[in-house]
Amino acid sequence: MGADGAVFPYLQCVAAFRVALEAFELVLTLRQRRNFFSKKMRPEMEGLVPEEKFQKAQAYGKEKIDYGIVETAFNVTLNLVFYFTYFMPYVWDLSLKIMQVAKPEFDSSNEIVRTIVFCGVNYVVGVVTGIPFSLYFNFVIQEKYGFNRLTGLQFVKDLLLGGVVSAVIGLPAIVGLWYVIEWGGEFLWLYFWLFFVALTFFLQLIYPTVIAPLFNKFTPLEDGKLKDGINSLADGMKFPLKKIYVIDGSKRSNHSNAYLFGLFDKRIVLYDTLLEQNEGHDERILGVLCHELGHWALSHLRKTMAVALSHMLFISWLYGKTSQNVEMFQSFGFKDTPHIIGLLLFSEINAPLESILGLAMNWMSRRYEYQADKFASGMNYTNELAEALVTLHIENLSNMNPDPFYSAYHNSHPTMIERLEALGAKPRNMDLKTVTGAKETSTESAEKSQAEKKEN
Repeated sequence: MGADGAVFPYLQCVAAFRVALEAFELVLTLRQRRNFFSKKMRPEMEGLVPEEKFQKAQAYGKEKIDYGIVETAFNVTLNLVFYFTYFMPYVWDLSLKIMQVAKPEFDSSNEIVRTIVFCGVNYVVGVVTGIPFSLYFNFVIQEKYGFNRLTGLQFVKDLLLGGVVSAVIGLPAIVGLWYVIEWGGEFLWLYFWLFFVALTFFLQLIYPTVIAPLFNKFTPLEDGKLKDGINSLADGMKFPLKKIYVIDGSKRSNHSNAYLFGLFDKRIVLYDTLLEQNEGHDERILGVLCHELGHWALSHLRKTMAVALSHMLFISWLYGKTSQNVEMFQSFGFKDTPHIIGLLLFSEINAPLESILGLAMNWMSRRYEYQADKFASGMNYTNELAEALVTLHIENLSNMNPDPFYSAYHNSHPTMIERLEALGAKPRNMDLKTVTGAKETSTESAEKSQAEKKEN
């Protein structure tokens, strides 16, 4: 507080930065949006991507970016309204009233109960304000381009199940966090960091075996050529593979993916849509997995974890220095200094630093992608990986005309052309039919299925 009794304008500074950042990102977004109006594909793409797929990807990209602009504008406006109407202090006061309705003898000294109620109210507000956008994205945009396989019933089930999981995991985490802050003292930063390290590893341990199966079905990959190839690939790298699963990603979306998981028992998960899109081309899937295993062989996962933990340690230290900053609370309209509010306000004030660190993390991620591609190429999977990249790009209608500045700022992966060039794979030398496959693509199949349903 200044000599004249004035409080430092933390709220106004946070609001100004948020507006400035969103304005900067809007400039980049508009640059990318302009690229989506182009009817002519880049020379590097010619002979590689079917013309109709390029035009469709352009239209899909434009609709998604327009949707993103509207959603961002809404969220920024809502946040500014919340800031300057002191909505957060209002919800904090409301939490006390809700407590007292349930149990009249509760008062402001029951901060931990009040914290739980406050977090619950905020969760509900976030879900309610996000539902319209989620509905539009899935049932309008994704549906239009043949990607949506989510039903209304599944949407509601996911929403309810997500709430239950958030409550089961979030409630103990909030209580534990509150006690860490309450008892932390001068070593709050250290205990805070240790708590989040423990929580992070706990979630990584239970997510693939406990949480993920609640939302998707994991089926062991059937015996056959693909499974033998994956096992042979893993054995050659001495990757401690335990199981290979196929996940029913098609119950929600036609997009495809594959990933590794497991802190101790390593497992591979293939989306059923990935198998569908590459039917008859097991070598492409092996190329993708060789890239993913390259991340493991090159210790990218451990390095990323080390960077993340170091980053969290620094953030914890900063939080320890600001957790009792009374001016910060007063600037945002609070009369007291509740623990959870201090943490939320710190996250708002720390946003400028996080945006810079986000760029650094993107740079590191892109570097690792090139290295994993090089690893796969060294394992003689250059053409297979290149074909897989093109197939996935086409099937997912990914951005085929990226703006370099927009891509560098937002994307954690290099563009397809950048990766092909780094691999030394020449697009013009690829057989388009071999890359895209002779069969109709899965998105085309989904569109035909939807058209048939409408006719019937």
